[in-house]
Amino acid sequence: MKHEQSLSNKEALTPYKNSISRYIRSVMVLKAVRYEDLVFQLTERGVVLTADNLRSKVSKGMFSADLLVAILECLGVEESALPEIIKLAHIEK
Repeated sequence: MKHEQSLSNKEALTPYKNSISRYIRSVMVLKAVRYEDLVFQLTERGVVLTADNLRSKVSKGMFSADLLVAILECLGVEESALPEIIKLAHIEK
């Protein structure tokens, strides 16, 4: 892939990364879930992270699709998340 295309892709994906971060943080606030709580729930599913590591990943919107699904499951929003994330991404564009 050419460097210009890589930069173009990064720019095109930025609204989605930002909307994922905003969505997860807002659900955590609404459900009074702390990063430590979320890390505990992830650990119960065999995913081991530190609270600081998870906070960094959420802040940057940079994590794998499988981790995103696990987080959404832990937060109990796996069915409603995708439409909301997409809506937020389109608002940002």
